[in-house]
Amino acid sequence: MADIYELTPSMRLLMTMHHASAVDIGSAKKVEELNLISDMPKNEVAGALDELVSYGYVVRKDSLYYLTNLGIGVVRSVYT
Repeated sequence: MADIYELTPSMRLLMTMHHASAVDIGSAKKVEELNLISDMPKNEVAGALDELVSYGYVVRKDSLYYLTNLGIGVVRSVYT
């Protein structure tokens, strides 16, 4: 039976990025860093990042990734 509270890989990564304060270009993370801090397989991180970028929750710039204001708002909405 599936856990109804299990998060999708993209949501887990979004929350991990927020916890790591990857919220601007100065604190942006590379895929390898996100792989380490999320404890997710590299291919899962890459797929989740592609999804988050397509939603506008994450910005990709020069192989670095960070949350947009929209992405930050999504994470905050989980806690309110």
